[in-house]
Amino acid sequence: MDQAHNLREFVRKHQNMARVLAVTSGKGGVGKTTVSVNLAIAIARQAKRVIVLDADLGLANVEVLMGLNSFHNLQHVIDGEKPMRDILMKGPADILIVPGTSGLAKLADLNARARQNVLDGLHDLQEMADFVIIDTMAGIGQNAVRFAAAADEILLVTTPEPSAIVDAYATIKTIAGIREDASFRLIVNMAASPQQALAVMTNLTRVARQYLGLTLSYLGHILRDPHVTQSVMQSTPFTIAFPASPAAKCVQDLAGKMVRQRAEADRARSGFFRRFAQTLGLASNA
Repeated sequence: MDQAHNLREFVRKHQNMARVLAVTSGKGGVGKTTVSVNLAIAIARQAKRVIVLDADLGLANVEVLMGLNSFHNLQHVIDGEKPMRDILMKGPADILIVPGTSGLAKLADLNARARQNVLDGLHDLQEMADFVIIDTMAGIGQNAVRFAAAADEILLVTTPEPSAIVDAYATIKTIAGIREDASFRLIVNMAASPQQALAVMTNLTRVARQYLGLTLSYLGHILRDPHVTQSVMQSTPFTIAFPASPAAKCVQDLAGKMVRQRAEADRARSGFFRRFAQTLGLASNA
């Protein structure tokens, strides 16, 4: 009787845990953080609770894109001075933000207590939101791969630039080498047209299937739009500053897909917490 009760309580609790999306890229300069922030806002506008975790531990800049300044950040969680819940900031469209910390080389270099502090905070986030969007570091460094490999889904941002496509493939290969069942969703940013974006998707999908045996899922594209640059200069997300712009409409389409496609996300939501704990060498009872 006790075991059955505990099982029901476990299932009830984790059914309400957030869907964790890691936004990553093979290289910098492809608009990864801009996509993370604006996608979060667009999802929140569909009556969903969204938290953005700035996990770019080398150069945290989620706050900069929104014109915000935090008193506390992820470093205070790492040091045990604050729990994750206490450093959350409110952003546009009522999204919540975990401010990042710059200059942290590797999560693996943290001591056991610091890693546990991060892990406890991530678990709290999963219980507070419908979506947790993790803005990872660009590239295939340990920190980026650690978050991406643990996420429910990996949103891989690339552009039509050849070097960006090559680096995107390297990212897929690296993450797939760590987690065979990783779920990749491709976003082609700064596309000149939907046709150009589809061509990028087709080529990357073909190569991934041929050499890695992987099937990529295409989430969609974001058109090249001067309003994006203007919004960055204004420290205001373009979905807020220019909601009718071509780029904003593209992001709204992406958000609609993420919210509607619930079936794929209905697998165990506790997966991220468990997988991330394993990457840090910590056992998890979740």
